[in-house]
This record gives sequence, structure tokens and C-alpha cells, in this order.
Amino acid sequence: TPWAAGGAKPLSSRELWTILLGRSALRELNQIEAELNKHWQRLLEGLSYYKPPSPNSAEKVKANKDVASPLKELGLRISKFLGLDEEQSVQLLQCYLQEDYRGTRDSLKVCSYVQLLSPAFSHFPCWF
Repeated sequence: TPWAAGGAKPLSSRELWTILLGRSALRELNQIEAELNKHWQRLLEGLSYYKPPSPNSAEKVKANKDVASPLKELGLRISKFLGLDEEQSVQLLQCYLQEDYRGTRDSLKVCSYVQLLSPAFSHFPCWF
């Protein structure tokens, strides 16, 4: 790898996404543009991972006994809202709740799914 050969450490998906959101030390548009250009293929591949909704995927979510009903319902609503595969929407939601959600269970109950979506978008590249 380039890093092992003395090159720069590769960016994690989270680091890259933080730069693109303008939340890193790189604030100048030309710096952000350079990172986007440097990692364009990686971003494209990561976003291409996501599929459109499908009845088969929705049925798999509904039949999955390992996912709590409220999480299934919220995942299905997010799927409709974003036009994403139902299973991937639940995975995206689980990833966000596990890694970044800072509220309580009670606050999650009253939180609308739209409020969850903004920070959850930072997980779009979490699989590449």
C-alpha cells in the first residue's frame, strides 16, 4: 500500500465524508475540491452500492426477527423517503444509531425520522 511505502495514510470513509461536508480543517473550496477529485472514483463506487427499493427487500426486513419492530418501521419509512433498498436503509439506520446517535431511547421515540436523516447521511460511504 502507499502508506506502507512511506506514502500518506489513506483516508477513512468518515474522514473523507467529513472533508466533503466542510467539517474538517480543510475549509477552502479548492482544498475540498482537490479531495473530491482525488477520491471521486471511491465516492462513486460507494454511492453506487445503494440499490432502489424492492418488494423482496421489504419482505426480508419485515420477516427479520433480529431487528426490533420500531427499527423496521423506521427503516421502511426512511427507505420510502430516500428511495433506497429497504434492507440497506435498515443497515444505514443501525449504523447511525450504533456509531453516532447521542440521544436516549426516549428521545429517539419522539424524534422524527427526518431529524435522524441529516446526520445519518454521513454513513452513506460506510461500506467502502
